[in-house]
Amino acid sequence: MQSFLRKTVILVWKDLLIDLRRRDNIPSMLLFLTMNLLIFQFAIGEDTRIFMITLPGIIWVVFFFTGVLGLGKSFLQELESDCLGGLLSSPVERSVLFLGKMLANTLFLMITLLIFIPLVIILFGIELRSWYGLFSLVFFGTVGLSSLGTLLSALTISVKGKELLLPVLIFPLMIPGLLCVVNLTDFLFFGENQEEAWSWWKLLIGFDVILFTVSLLGFEFVIED
Repeated sequence: MQSFLRKTVILVWKDLLIDLRRRDNIPSMLLFLTMNLLIFQFAIGEDTRIFMITLPGIIWVVFFFTGVLGLGKSFLQELESDCLGGLLSSPVERSVLFLGKMLANTLFLMITLLIFIPLVIILFGIELRSWYGLFSLVFFGTVGLSSLGTLLSALTISVKGKELLLPVLIFPLMIPGLLCVVNLTDFLFFGENQEEAWSWWKLLIGFDVILFTVSLLGFEFVIED
């Protein structure tokens, strides 16, 4: 068990160091998020009430688009450096490879959201109901996306036109998770759907468990192909 955890931590640390040296992942994602939020605000117009009502949906839709761009690069660094074959031939379980990559992706997505959402809260003067609830939402909102994104990124890594194929595959499958996080964000921001909040939490957690399990089991077959 200790060896399993140690190998996973090493792989996560490897991805973190590579992205920290490149210094382009999180800043580019934050810039993309901010620009798209401003575009939505300008498109809606001067009626701030409509914009605030749609704000939870805008945040997560824009984030999902941004997250897919980041997840599409999951195995790009191994592919560019021709070390993917070496990684696969190393004496490491496929589940460790999946967990290492998935956890690194989750961390980057969480860091991006934990910077972006508080900025939105401050900018629009939102009285958040619970910071703990927000952190939990960010965690569960990114785990499912990261699990599925890691699997599909490995599936499409050698496919021509993978930049277009990955969003086409991932967005329809993430609709249940998107509905959950939008409704829970609406509750945390404005107190809406309070009676249904716990049901949305259970649905989101269950959806994450399903995505994580399916992605973990499917990764071994996908990466071998």
